[in-house]
Amino acid sequence: MKKFFTRSALLVAACAILFASCKKEVSTGIAVPQNEEEQLKADAQNAASARQSEVADFEKEYAQYRDNATESGQNIVQIAQSLPIFKSLVAAVVKTGLAGTLSSASLNATVFAPTDAAFAKLPVPFNNQSNINNISDPAQIDALRNILLYHVLGTEVRRNQLPAGRSSATTLKPEVVTNDNKIYFSNSLGLLLVNGNSLVLLANVDASNGIIHVIDDVLLPPTQTIAGIATGNPAFSTLVAALVKTNLVGAFTGTGNFTVYAPTNSAFASLPAPFNNAANINAISDPAQISALANILKYHVTDSRYFTWDLGLLSQITTIAPGPNNKIRGILGLNMGWVKGNTNTNFSKITPSNILAVNGVVQVIDRVLLP
Repeated sequence: MKKFFTRSALLVAACAILFASCKKEVSTGIAVPQNEEEQLKADAQNAASARQSEVADFEKEYAQYRDNATESGQNIVQIAQSLPIFKSLVAAVVKTGLAGTLSSASLNATVFAPTDAAFAKLPVPFNNQSNINNISDPAQIDALRNILLYHVLGTEVRRNQLPAGRSSATTLKPEVVTNDNKIYFSNSLGLLLVNGNSLVLLANVDASNGIIHVIDDVLLPPTQTIAGIATGNPAFSTLVAALVKTNLVGAFTGTGNFTVYAPTNSAFASLPAPFNNAANINAISDPAQISALANILKYHVTDSRYFTWDLGLLSQITTIAPGPNNKIRGILGLNMGWVKGNTNTNFSKITPSNILAVNGVVQVIDRVLLP
């Protein structure tokens, strides 16, 4: 990656011109209150409190079943079978032939167990017990098996063993592409999220052969690179044109652990020409403009994975752009978040969020970030 990050006087001059133009453009947008930061921080804290209450409510609900579910000697499968909230999970375990594995006395595994409500968010035929029972397509069964193995760690990991902040773990899913069998933890403000979106509702359910953590979203292993996600979505046609023009697209086709804050076409449209759409970017031939564009793109990339719950409350996040003005500020959120460049007037909203790739994560933003 070092070959992408050289600086020159020409680049600095070009960036200065572009940033000044962009700053003027952004400042003419919709006005927001002076206390935008305070309001967004308050919103983030309120969202955290709401989800903490949700976790507490689930723990109370689970307590109604606990006596039956945690009889001495019950293994992971037996506990799931004894709870009315895991009918889809049990059906999936049986359908994929994993009941024996997850019942083994020597397993000593960690299972992130999606509830029936979590499975209900999936498309047919993976969305409920009845549909899962009726699956006969071997390819669908194999896909379901890999999804289930993506929820299993080969060792027992209790909630308090996960470090604060960001971490990751390798699952029992067979690796097909580098990193397609890893899950990622965001551990802050008393909440634990997996892959950015799946909240741990209840941790440390003890089984005779492992630990169960109950989650509210099914974890789906990534199948695409960041470049594949961008090129496959027409809302990113301007971003793709910019990556191609600056010879940066190759960095996101291979292995890595990037975060890309990906501006939509609408976000680019607020910039001055020739940076405002794919056609204009494709026509750029001025080396100074290409260098300026490359610098802006690098300002949207970090060299590690940041899910929205990792953004903190005005945390400084270092991008791969040349320093010293290479940091953005973040405000965390659940299934959304906020980021802001040094010279942006307003925060950019992240939505959709936490799009997992084999080589990183994509956060879709509605404003271009400006150093």
